[in-house]
Amino acid sequence: MPTDSARVAGREKEKQLVCAIYTRKSTDENLNSGFTSLDSQREYCQAFIKSREGEGWRLYPEDYTDPGFSGGNINRPALRKLLSDARQGKFQAVVCYKYDRLSRNTKDFLHILDTFDRNGVAFVSVTQPIDTTSSVGRLMRSILVDFSQFEREMISERTRDKMAAMARRGKRTGGSPIIGFDIDRDNKRLRINPAEADQVREMFDSYQLTKSLSKTAKILNEKGYCMKAWVTRKNQARGGQKFNKASLWYLLQNPLYIGKITYRKEVMPGEHEAIIPEDLFQSVQKLLRGNGHGKVNKQVVERTHAYLLRGLVECACCKTTMTPSSALPRKKGKIYGRFYYYKCLSVVKMDKTACQVRSVSAKSLEEFVVKRLELLGENKEVVERIVRQSQEATGQELPLKRDERKRLTAEMGKGELEARNLVGVLASEGPQSTMREFISERLTEFGAKRQENQARLAALDSEIERLERRQIDADVVRKNLGNFLKLFQKLTEKERVEIVGLLVKRVVYDGENSRVKIALRPLPEAWGDLDHLDGGFYDRQRWLRD
Repeated sequence: MPTDSARVAGREKEKQLVCAIYTRKSTDENLNSGFTSLDSQREYCQAFIKSREGEGWRLYPEDYTDPGFSGGNINRPALRKLLSDARQGKFQAVVCYKYDRLSRNTKDFLHILDTFDRNGVAFVSVTQPIDTTSSVGRLMRSILVDFSQFEREMISERTRDKMAAMARRGKRTGGSPIIGFDIDRDNKRLRINPAEADQVREMFDSYQLTKSLSKTAKILNEKGYCMKAWVTRKNQARGGQKFNKASLWYLLQNPLYIGKITYRKEVMPGEHEAIIPEDLFQSVQKLLRGNGHGKVNKQVVERTHAYLLRGLVECACCKTTMTPSSALPRKKGKIYGRFYYYKCLSVVKMDKTACQVRSVSAKSLEEFVVKRLELLGENKEVVERIVRQSQEATGQELPLKRDERKRLTAEMGKGELEARNLVGVLASEGPQSTMREFISERLTEFGAKRQENQARLAALDSEIERLERRQIDADVVRKNLGNFLKLFQKLTEKERVEIVGLLVKRVVYDGENSRVKIALRPLPEAWGDLDHLDGGFYDRQRWLRD
């Protein structure tokens, strides 16, 4: 494979090498100041490119900067844009201040370089000009990246050790401010806020009295209480929301209120004062466990029902997502099996008065939607639209891939011809000829380029084959959709969830009017009337067009 220097040299002959600059800073400190390290990095890179203007180097105008992003992963917006533009051939080189600005992870770094190589883009470090044409230079580059990753891991390890040491001494280890306490930034400790502490005591007393999160939230909200409000160092307002069941559960089980702290699930004595007595706190924990509030119940729900429409159901009444939930129906103390349903998020967070609809049977709604999907095969207009959209997408992409394959094949033919000519020249030259070394190096480059082109050609053939398989006709689609229910029943639960997610964009449940709207992707929306709705759906459905 051609090296970065070789590729740069090739571009220099064309007297045009467009260079993009990438900069990164791990933290967001001092980003609002007049001059940051990002500005410094960019200036160094610009000066480096300017010094090579005589060789045809030119600056690409777009700025690729990731402020406040770690180099430990590639989930960075500017880096993603850089790689995307590299694939589109917008520039021929990427210039960085140091190797670790691109990545501190060896695997990610090599992956990025591979992307550059496959798209004919060179990578240059301003302060680490290592000659990657030699095996020693490539080894040094890898060692530098390994040391960057090692440094990052050591920093993380030292940070964890420091946090653990602070926790053992009872000191606060970070996190958002919590109601009842203020943060003494000078001494790095929690200080009781008297007014908020009274609200915390009332919160625990109310829950112990009502034994209900929703009733406790309602009592606190009616008195005008709210969650902790604070201002960040950047002068941004945070918090101040009304209480709901989720926030109350988090607060009621927080050991900060009994003078303790948690670090990595370990509870340790804190250096701050307690607001709530230990016996009241433990009494509340017992009530929370008895009422089923916690993660255990949620895990049981997820294991015993797949929830095909998870994240897809919306309540038409309160306009919130309907989230999976379950209950154990009881009659005279006897349990009659678990009931699964989708519940309005507003009811989950507040109480049952937050929405008139509240919930719908998961089994009935899912059966209704699956039945609707089965009926798609009977709708000729829908089938034809599926075929048309698939063929349009394939029709746009397939010619581009075929043209690229044609250009690549022509390029490979030219390369083979030049390589054969060089072999002929090499054979005619004497053993002491000064041309032999140049020709040998050139043939080595051709060999590497040939392997790269063959790999790309194989990838293109695979893409073309995949796109050609997507050439479908209406009869095949109609047949498959007509047998949808029969095929659907043979799938695993995980496969069913995936299939429904691919077909269904959104399900809007209108419990007040006994209607369901299903938005299919990328098909038109359709409303359906339900004949009855008494805690669930019935088998008879009548679908109407918009």
